[in-house]
Amino acid sequence: TTAATLNHFTVNFTITNLPYTSDLENPDSAKFSAAQNVMNTLLDRLLKESSIGPVFQGCETTAFRYG
Repeated sequence: TTAATLNHFTVNFTITNLPYTSDLENPDSAKFSAAQNVMNTLLDRLLKESSIGPVFQGCETTAFRYG
């Protein structure tokens, strides 16, 4: 048997219903944590139901930026 390899990828997109504030720059802020939890939950659900679902291991929101 061969071991599966773990591949990382980056996804960038615009969230139009979350006004940007400086709190989103700080990973220790309550707003960042709340937004991160929502994004991780929604992206996990979406990707688990996609064609990569059988091998999907999870996602991590690492940053928010003005855009």
